[in-house]
Amino acid sequence: MTAKPAGFFSAYKQTFKLFLFGLFCLSLFTFLVIFKAHARQDSGTKECIPIRMSFIQPWGDEYFPSPRLWRSELLAHQRLGVDEVVLQWTLWGSDLQNKVELPLWLEAAIMGADEAGAKLWFGLRYDPSFIDKLRKDGQSYLDKRLDETRKLAKAIEQQISYTSHPTEVFAGWYIPDELDGNLLLDSKLTQLITNYTKQTRTILNSILPGPVAISGYTDLKTIPRKLAAQWNKLMAKASMDILLLQDGLGAKLMEPYSSRNLQRAITAAFSTQDHTVIPVVEIFEIDPRTADFSTIPTTLGTMKSRLKNARFTPAQPVALFSLSSHILRHDNKHSREIKEFLTENAHICGRNTLANAEAAE
Repeated sequence: MTAKPAGFFSAYKQTFKLFLFGLFCLSLFTFLVIFKAHARQDSGTKECIPIRMSFIQPWGDEYFPSPRLWRSELLAHQRLGVDEVVLQWTLWGSDLQNKVELPLWLEAAIMGADEAGAKLWFGLRYDPSFIDKLRKDGQSYLDKRLDETRKLAKAIEQQISYTSHPTEVFAGWYIPDELDGNLLLDSKLTQLITNYTKQTRTILNSILPGPVAISGYTDLKTIPRKLAAQWNKLMAKASMDILLLQDGLGAKLMEPYSSRNLQRAITAAFSTQDHTVIPVVEIFEIDPRTADFSTIPTTLGTMKSRLKNARFTPAQPVALFSLSSHILRHDNKHSREIKEFLTENAHICGRNTLANAEAAE
């Protein structure tokens, strides 16, 4: 048997002491990080993310034909902190109407909004063949659209006048002819589109004055600043009020980096103008189990990252696409987590609003 030298045990004890000391420091550091994070959460007011609006796509003539169902739907939005709902269209299809008749669901939506104390943005016709007809028929097609828009706006204005609170039900108008980047940068069509949107706004405001919004998207095959400049020109020349800019992340048109660059470029371009941009955060993913463009709710973590991606200041409002389709119509882990997050956010925004009002007094 060979005996260990005394120096061996001394070195072993020293190493063991250093190990224990390192373990203690690591534990202390972990505790301080957790304590600091917890204290930071509890010591200050949590951030309120202003959710300005969310979209509803009313498929089918019999979509929610009951005012009671619409009231329930809109109250569900309000509990999640959304008081304004965009009806993405009020008419859908390629066949323009000489005599406009409002669908039953639209009359029910107006009455339900009146009862719920909610505000509606009224979309016009959504024509899935818009781009093809624009390229083929040009101004003659747009003239027919403008004629129908006048009739549609009058019918909506009359229906709103039957409510108890007409000025509270109406939030504004929405032009659902989504303009992609390629269309906007087409020099042959730019003037047609600009005149069309300007004339549409004039017609709408002559019947029922209010803000007019338009939406756009892109796959960003061009320089962000160039596309931002084109949007700025169109918004200014057409006297449009709000650009609802889709982030393109749920639809896989863009990556977060490119989406944020475009949002930043347009925000900068609009900063000295009267028109504003509201990012549309897509809270869905394309369902890989289906062949068509079916969508499912995204994860809460992804939604939070997209909200951060779209906002540059704490006061920046956003629109969601969309609560009705991906949260209220789904019941899975992701939809429930997003619902809980938005409910808490609504409470935070409500407390902050109350605190600001009390401070002002």
